[in-house]
Amino acid sequence: MNLNSPAYLIAAGLVSLAAAIFAAVGLTEPTLLGWPGPAPLWGRIGLVLLLCAPIAWLLVARGQLRSLWVLRNEPPIDMYVELERGEHSNAFYASLRAAPGDAVLHRVAVYPPSGSIEGSQPAKVYMDIESGKPMVIEVDGRRLWTIGGGTHG
Repeated sequence: MNLNSPAYLIAAGLVSLAAAIFAAVGLTEPTLLGWPGPAPLWGRIGLVLLLCAPIAWLLVARGQLRSLWVLRNEPPIDMYVELERGEHSNAFYASLRAAPGDAVLHRVAVYPPSGSIEGSQPAKVYMDIESGKPMVIEVDGRRLWTIGGGTHG
């Protein structure tokens, strides 16, 4: 998953918007879709679902959009990160500390990194001001994107 470029988010948003426009036209003027009279029940149900596509897109993409906003608008905080893999899963977690050996301030689930990060490493952490949770972690020139915020340690 590459959140550095929001191109796929914009493309999905435009497709959902086009689907909603198609649905609005189909519900108000069904003859434009080739139906001689009012749209059949199954057609109306499908068009109403398409009309809801932009709302579904906003619900699905809001976390990613928020992460991008935090990355671009919030100043980073210097911390130390230690990456660990879950014992019984392929999940990755980042433990964030103010200094090596200090107590864990945040432990957050992150998307799998593109390489290995061994031991405690200095990192720049972009925090969401509203929730107080880390959203993006920059370490060794790479970005770790959090999954659904974090927990306080």
